[in-house]
Amino acid sequence: MTAVLLISADTWLAGRLSRLGSTVQGDENSLSIEDPDAVVVDLALSDALDRVRSVRKRWPAVLIAGYLQVPDAERWLDGQRAGCDLVANRGALVNRLRPMLQEGSSARKRYPLLDEADLAGRLGFIARFEETPVGPIAVYRVGGELFACADRCPHQGATLSEGELEAGIVTCPRHGSQFDVRSGSRTRGPADDDIARYRLDVDGGQLFLVVDQPTG
Repeated sequence: MTAVLLISADTWLAGRLSRLGSTVQGDENSLSIEDPDAVVVDLALSDALDRVRSVRKRWPAVLIAGYLQVPDAERWLDGQRAGCDLVANRGALVNRLRPMLQEGSSARKRYPLLDEADLAGRLGFIARFEETPVGPIAVYRVGGELFACADRCPHQGATLSEGELEAGIVTCPRHGSQFDVRSGSRTRGPADDDIARYRLDVDGGQLFLVVDQPTG
């Protein structure tokens, strides 16, 4: 049976969540449940973001869902960046959560990068993101497709996105190593290793970094 931990005093939502399985209201520290399938957090709580981080630390693979009763775009994004796999309004939460529980890990661990609208008309290097769950990454558009790669040269740690990009090949600005951002492959030294490439997902008007495993 599906086990859900609800970090909230919301009895109405607890009743709705019970349709998914066994639901317990409490917190990540005092609860006897060892391995919940999902943890739901009220993002209106003053310490909600700390709770999300604490849950992720205790149960790294658990599905974390945050919810809001009153729309708050900034809090919504903060919840995603703190570690929520899903953020939804209160009324829609159960319907959004049900298919994600069925899909399992393939539906989890996405990190929001930017609004889809910000991608319009942009080619080549799009943006650099310093603090993601996988470290600094850069996003590129090459041949109409989006690619995300680790943004540190494996040779001596230079920021690759500061180098020249030509035909999908980025050149390290420090020592000239080259990498194909479409695959992460090293095409020229002195670096000996490839760079990690990560999957991207566009959903709900946002571009997400999928942080399960590197690709390529």
